[in-house]
This record gives sequence, structure tokens and C-alpha cells, in this order.
Amino acid sequence: MVRFGAPLTNLVQAFRSTKLIRIVALGSSSTAGSGASSPHASYPAQLDDELERRFVGWDFKVTNLGVGGQLASDMLARMARDVIPREPHLVLWQTGVNDAIRDVGVENYRNTLKAGIEKLRQHGIDVILVQMQFYPRSERVQRYKDYLLAMHEVAATEEVAVFRRFSIMKHFIKSGQFTPAQLLSPDLFHMNDLSYGCLAGLMADAIEDQVVQFLPGRATATAPGSGPKSTTPRADLPREITPRR
Repeated sequence: MVRFGAPLTNLVQAFRSTKLIRIVALGSSSTAGSGASSPHASYPAQLDDELERRFVGWDFKVTNLGVGGQLASDMLARMARDVIPREPHLVLWQTGVNDAIRDVGVENYRNTLKAGIEKLRQHGIDVILVQMQFYPRSERVQRYKDYLLAMHEVAATEEVAVFRRFSIMKHFIKSGQFTPAQLLSPDLFHMNDLSYGCLAGLMADAIEDQVVQFLPGRATATAPGSGPKSTTPRADLPREITPRR
């Protein structure tokens, strides 16, 4: 459930060629950090900390470009001005929630994702599409799952990675491991410090899996000549959703 189905080729190449890895988190309120107790509790900030802890010898710059309420089309319009000039190696594109709630049209949404992926690829930037969040009322949004499916269809066609946030959150809640009140802020819509931390930890797991897998001879995520990998405990999945190859 956590491993990506497509390789992050440009990101892996960046690990080979530089010690500064630039990542942009593009999205709406759950990227901006709505519901978090502080900016540092947002998932991009926690992801930066996670990656620094796991990859000894590399530095990371995770830039948070989340703007609450934005549609995928709003984010596409910002790419040339706000994203590409930062020359990221990887963009985490979280989108779909507002598109589904406002029902902008599944085909329009699909075409916007394709256009954004193509724009980023033209500049050698890898993309991870981040699923919409699961929240109790999402099951009553008429076409919510249609937008979720559209993201996966685009990802399969364009061969890009998807982070399965909806599936993971739904599993945590439906299996009884967490209640909605534990994973969500008081509005039972936005995420909170706990779920942002979980998102950051699992995203770091997936990125680490990619880098170790595609860097030949690299048994650990430690740069040559560096000390041993950090022994700080990492966020692990519960037994029920341990990823399988």
C-alpha cells in the first residue's frame, strides 16, 4: 500500500549527483497544514525532518507551496511561476479534494493532471500524486471516488507514482486502529498533527524504498564516506498493511 508503482528516476539520479535534494509540496489545505498546531507540524515540514534523519550525508529542502481551497487547475497555473523556478527534483502534488467537492468535471480534472505532469517532466522533475484524504463525509460526496479513480488512471497512463493517502487513512479508521477524532482536526475534515506525522513518515518510507532499490550496491540510505545511518526509530506501518512486493 505504501510502495510506489512507478520509479522516481530523476530523484534517484539526483541522489547520485548532488547532496542537496530539492522537493516541492504542491497542494491545498492539507499541504498548507490546516489543522496542524504549528507550521512545523505540517506534513512537508515533518517530511523534511524525516528525510534528514534517514539519509545521512544529504541535505533536503522541502518547500511548502500549499494554498487552502485551491483546485488542480489553480496549481497548474502556479507551476511556471512558483514551482519550476525552484528547480525541484521532485514535486509532491496533493490535489483532488476541492475538485471533487465542487465537481469541476472528472474529465477536466484528468486533463489538468496530465498537463501538470507533462509540464514538470519537460523540466526533468519527478511527480508523486498524493490521493485525497479520507474523512467520514467523503463517502457522501457524490463523485468523490470518481476523482480518486481518475488520479489512478492518469498515474497508470503517465507512469507516475501515487501515494495512497485515502486508502491508508480509510484502513486506519475502518479497521478500528484510530477513530476519526484521533486522525482529524475538530472539523473532522482537515488532518491533525498525528495524521500529518503519519503521512510524512510513510512518504519517507516510500521514497527511501525507491532510492535504496534503484541505487545499485546501496544497502542503506547513507552517502559514501558518511557515518552510519541514523538509528532514530522510523514510523512503521501496522502489521495489517505491511507493504508486499
